[in-house]
Amino acid sequence: QIKDADGRVVLLRGMNVSGDSKVPPFMPITDEQMLDPLPEWGVNTLRLLFTWEALEPNRCHYDEAYMQYYEQVVEWAAERDMYVIVDFHQDAYSRYSINGCGEGFPEWAIHSSIERATPDNSEACEGWGTEMIFNTSHHKTWEHFHKDSEGAKSRYVDMATFVADRMAKHPNVIGYELINEPWGTDKELEQFYNAVGNGIRSRHPDSILFVPPHALVSSGMPPNNIPKPAFDNFVYSPHYYDAFVILSSNWLGTSPDGALDGMAQKAAEWGVPMLLGEYGAPAETSNVEGYIDALYNWLNDGFHSGTQWNYTPTWRADIKDGWNGEDLSIVDDTGQLRANFRPRAHPVAIAGTPLSFNESETVMELKWQHNAALGATELYVPAGFAADKQLQTEGGVNCSLSGTALTCTAASAGEKTVRIQ
Repeated sequence: QIKDADGRVVLLRGMNVSGDSKVPPFMPITDEQMLDPLPEWGVNTLRLLFTWEALEPNRCHYDEAYMQYYEQVVEWAAERDMYVIVDFHQDAYSRYSINGCGEGFPEWAIHSSIERATPDNSEACEGWGTEMIFNTSHHKTWEHFHKDSEGAKSRYVDMATFVADRMAKHPNVIGYELINEPWGTDKELEQFYNAVGNGIRSRHPDSILFVPPHALVSSGMPPNNIPKPAFDNFVYSPHYYDAFVILSSNWLGTSPDGALDGMAQKAAEWGVPMLLGEYGAPAETSNVEGYIDALYNWLNDGFHSGTQWNYTPTWRADIKDGWNGEDLSIVDDTGQLRANFRPRAHPVAIAGTPLSFNESETVMELKWQHNAALGATELYVPAGFAADKQLQTEGGVNCSLSGTALTCTAASAGEKTVRIQ
């Protein structure tokens, strides 16, 4: 499990911010008020997209304005008591790859033998996921990257090290996603992760490293066979998207549990926690509420952390999330929640060993083995959730509700229960 400084088990419930961070000007969070709704909805973590192209558009030249922008968002998150995971994000390598439909890496990081595409990232790029699989130049680009043929991989490690040096002074930055949905062989990814991890740890030694599998594992089909990284204090961070849901905007009731159980098994083999780094569905998906419920029920059952894709406060009806016609934002152009998200009660910090947690729109129940020396158990309760319900406890627990924060203490050890219904 992920634990805080007091030894309490922490459950990260977060959002990816934001969908349009992938395209110029790369700096969509322009006002701190854009983050105000998130804590009210129970979000305690931002998986905050970081775009290499934005920082280093020209080789060996960092754009200080982008770095200052990113740090400002981190500080705004801290003022709202939200953790930040720095997400080194890319999809299909670069905006200059796969017919202009990728994002992330600067143009100069593409090997000189590969023909550049003209950046597009419009609705014409909706099929980018399939294009990424079959585009031969995409695969050659990654081959050259892992070989470090023209130094792009070395520059990536240098970039991540530089960012860690700047982020280390921000206490709410808890860690770094080494890279988003990469490509490469198991051996290539193992070597790459160790190099990036060592660079980050040289500047931010106590940070958590979030280790993803190969991009295709996100479909829930292929297994992750990457060897366990050599460093410690890390979290396994796969993603999950039901391909049928994404492509058809329809959920037929197929359970995600089988695919997710396989991912959790890998975390268990490595002896580390798991963060489901991305999951979600287009808001217009048929039965989207049931699909999202199924995902959160799985997270709750295993006390796994998760960051949903995505919160884009600049969403517009014409460009959707602002990248490739994707439409997974949880808010519309008025800032109102859409059907693919609702605030959900959840444990924030558990003073002891979690046993079970169940949540719906009508009831919430947490059971845990209490360790009084660790302090209080804290839960998030959506505004108005408890208004027409009763708070019940078992095991000598005393709870107080202030706003959306439910704080529970007990003088004795043993199994405890808190329930609102």
